[in-house]
Amino acid sequence: MMDRTQLLFQFNSPIDMIHEHVSDNELFCVMNISSSSARCPSCDVLSSRAHSHYTRKIDDLPISGRHVTLQIRLRKWFCDEPSCSRKIFTERLSWAHSYRRKTTRLEKILTELTLSTNCLAAERSCKALHIRVSHDTLLRLVKSMDLPERKPSPFCRNR
Repeated sequence: MMDRTQLLFQFNSPIDMIHEHVSDNELFCVMNISSSSARCPSCDVLSSRAHSHYTRKIDDLPISGRHVTLQIRLRKWFCDEPSCSRKIFTERLSWAHSYRRKTTRLEKILTELTLSTNCLAAERSCKALHIRVSHDTLLRLVKSMDLPERKPSPFCRNR
């Protein structure tokens, strides 16, 4: 049987829910990743020697009309591979890109919404959906995409 954390968020990481706070318009969850080892992103060697902890705040899809913020405590690890240039690395999450503050599934929905309308209209829609995002963030998401090169239309003259 799935625990409520896996049921709500469906992440493939070993997550322990420490605390949650529910208000009228927000769900704030404090979580801990309980892994005993991690792979170095540079050399892919498994490390089981923990260095320290750090905290990330990540926004996720709304649940029951509430904005969702996850405060996640992650570990930093030592890389013991002598040939690796990275001596200390941070634990990676498969469902959130490094240095980003939104889950990949939220970013995907924001990108689709922005591409189907425009940044300003998408920002208004997100506000109604209880997703906190600015039109500048939506524009950055679209600009970071790898879009294919468009060929000129045969129906338009090249000027």
